[in-house]
Amino acid sequence: MTLIALSLCLAAFTALSLAMERHQEQVFGRTLTRSATMGWRSLGWALLLLSLIPCLALGSASLAITVWLGVLTFGALSLGLLLTYAPRTALPVFGTALIWGTLAWVWWV
Repeated sequence: MTLIALSLCLAAFTALSLAMERHQEQVFGRTLTRSATMGWRSLGWALLLLSLIPCLALGSASLAITVWLGVLTFGALSLGLLLTYAPRTALPVFGTALIWGTLAWVWWV
């Protein structure tokens, strides 16, 4: 469950970062249109909320929130390091994390 949540959080934070002009310049070399930026932002928030569901399957709500906050922290730290040292790899990491999280979710269900 935690691996599913972690991969979805990493994909969510990557999508949210790609909704920022600074990171668009780092990753794409240009800024995106307003509609593309809103699409990245919407996808990021949806994935972030979706990542809470596997944590809720762990049992009590307090444990789920604690695990989710830990996963959020680790995902944000990982993306921060990625954008600092290798910003061009953020898009492939997004795709890999999204595919991995989706496949793990399907296998879990």
